[in-house]
Amino acid sequence: MYYLELIDRFWKFNQNNDLGSTAIAMYLFLLKTGYENNRYDFKISDIVTSKNLGVTRKTVKTTKEKLRNYGLIQFETKSGYPCYYRLILHYPLKVIEVEKQEKTIIERNSKCKSNDLEKTIRIRENESKSKNKVFNSGKTKSTVKNNDIPSLNDFIEYAKTLDSYNKSLDNQLKTKYESWLKDHWRNKSGKPISNWKSILKSILPYLINHDENKTLTQSIPSIKRPQVIA
Repeated sequence: MYYLELIDRFWKFNQNNDLGSTAIAMYLFLLKTGYENNRYDFKISDIVTSKNLGVTRKTVKTTKEKLRNYGLIQFETKSGYPCYYRLILHYPLKVIEVEKQEKTIIERNSKCKSNDLEKTIRIRENESKSKNKVFNSGKTKSTVKNNDIPSLNDFIEYAKTLDSYNKSLDNQLKTKYESWLKDHWRNKSGKPISNWKSILKSILPYLINHDENKTLTQSIPSIKRPQVIA
């Protein structure tokens, strides 16, 4: 491998094109890796590269794209695998069009991001208008799908699997289920109940306390004041 010759050529190339310190460090690191493997093509992950250079993986990604745009390397990436690199041996010492190409790419990416942002904003505005329309019109129709609403039997059977369940709660569970069903499977705030199991698990202790308080209240006997004998 012509290690020293490639370093000398790269140094001349940088004098004409001014790659920047990060790009210089990464190219020399890739060149060193190729030299150690005695190959012009090799595989190395972005994680290893970022650790060796002391930069983020995002910086590694943008820098290798820059080196490719300048015609110094080629690379292929595949999710879950190390990046495949190939060092280009013969490249022109001065590249004029790269800056224009990079500028065009940046402008195109910025435009795409701007369009995506505007699209996202429009979608959220439409969703907000739709929700306000439903709220203002007084509609209470649930957005929860029917197949997400359990049967009363499934509702109580799930409650039986919880640690805080006892059989005396069946009537209260039935009442709670019927109230949610009457409200089109919405809570007291009018929001759809998307995870009824989680909500049931959190309110079950309160149902127990309510039941105990009710029992306690009903079991307190009336006390008659003793008559005073003159």
